[in-house]
Amino acid sequence: MDDSQEAAPASRAARLTGFAVLGALGLYALSVAINLGLWRGRSPGEGLFPFITAVAMIAFSASGIAIVLRRPREVAAAPTERPHIARMGFYVAVLLFYAITLESLGFIVATIVSVAAILRFAERYSWVATLAIAIGAAAACHVLFSLWLGAILPSGTLWERFG
Repeated sequence: MDDSQEAAPASRAARLTGFAVLGALGLYALSVAINLGLWRGRSPGEGLFPFITAVAMIAFSASGIAIVLRRPREVAAAPTERPHIARMGFYVAVLLFYAITLESLGFIVATIVSVAAILRFAERYSWVATLAIAIGAAAACHVLFSLWLGAILPSGTLWERFG
């Protein structure tokens, strides 16, 4: 990726909008987490980690809005095309793919495909590095969440049809 071209800074309105969207998503996540339950007996409930994440999202949003509002308004510059907008769009598309296919492909396959797509096409890693990192990331997450923490990860409904 060519880093010689620096992206034009986002406008004040765009930054405020972005932080407001982040805050709204955080508030929604907070309500969902509370409904899941934060604590059960002597152990964390299903909603504890989403609750912590939602509080962090709200805090980052509020601090971002405060920083943007404290800075003086910039002089409007000539509109320039942001060179990395396609790359960010690709990230969003891969995350949507991951969310949509996680249940059908299963955790391991969806993770490998998604990480490999990002590393190869957005970050332009070599195929060897891409596959090594993607498989390693999926294996490490499987060990952490499934084996150590006992989380139930989707195995994939697509594979149940073949088995």
